[in-house]
Amino acid sequence: MNRENDTNDAHANDRTSEGTSEGNTRAPATLTEPDCAAIDILIEHEFDLAKATNAHPALAARLAAASQLFGRLDSYEAEPVDESLVDLTLARIAREDEAQAARMRLEPAAQPKLGSGRWHDFIAIACAAILLVSIGAPIFAWMSGRNADLRCSENLRQLGGAIAAYHGDHRSMPIQASLLPNFSSLGGWQKYRNSDHLDPLVDGQYCSEGCTACGNDTTGEGYAYQVPHAMANFAWGGGFRAPAVADRNPVIDLMRRGRSVGTFSMNSPEHGGRGQNLLFTDGSVEFVATPVLALPASAQMPSHTENIWIPMDRGQLEDGVDAPIDWIGFDIFLMQ
Repeated sequence: MNRENDTNDAHANDRTSEGTSEGNTRAPATLTEPDCAAIDILIEHEFDLAKATNAHPALAARLAAASQLFGRLDSYEAEPVDESLVDLTLARIAREDEAQAARMRLEPAAQPKLGSGRWHDFIAIACAAILLVSIGAPIFAWMSGRNADLRCSENLRQLGGAIAAYHGDHRSMPIQASLLPNFSSLGGWQKYRNSDHLDPLVDGQYCSEGCTACGNDTTGEGYAYQVPHAMANFAWGGGFRAPAVADRNPVIDLMRRGRSVGTFSMNSPEHGGRGQNLLFTDGSVEFVATPVLALPASAQMPSHTENIWIPMDRGQLEDGVDAPIDWIGFDIFLMQ
């Protein structure tokens, strides 16, 4: 590309002639670093000599020499392409595609057959499927139950907001006067429908229809709600945190169905017996795994544990669903 390179080429030719006579091969020729840089610049500018020279005027001579070299290559005569080579190449590509597709197909002869030696593959697949079902089914059931718990808790939060709004408007808890129990004459809790006291929330449009029952409740009984007494209004409006609404009371539910009650500490049936959602008088919602809770001290009694499903009698015992006349009226008793 310059005089120095031409001189080098001449010496290289002499060495080649000498080497040939002695049986030696010619050493490979290489470009200098400046010439390599000039070729790179020319390639970057898509072999446009003017653009390359404008970008690097100091390398104008080398760029011109490189461009002239590539021009010589373009001027070489070449035989026209044999069109049969194109057909042969496309045919080979088609064969490769067909072979790859055949490898992805499971031919009938490859199906596991008795005595074919492929049963171990079939058994492995069957075991994997059984393992997937045995593990996946409990996980799916747990996720479904968890989603049901969350939907119920969200419904209770909305119900808590409705009760708070009702209490702010009326300074009393939602209650239907026609259902107010006369504890002195009420013989039992079995025929008393306490969850109807939540109906004023729907009637007054404090919440939508369906907010008074868990989505898992198929009986229509509704949530278990505070049986009306003097302390219910104070607990909601006075800052005392206590359970106010819960999932269906299983003790009352069994008694109304004529079933025997084996234990009073059972969980609500709404969530598969795993526990129940509770709405507290401060508007919070918790999922608890037992109906026996520890309550803080109040003006009427010290801190204590009690069962939200059964009333406390005048002897401060929770030993069953006693007659309403014996209920002390201070503890938490939730029923639908």
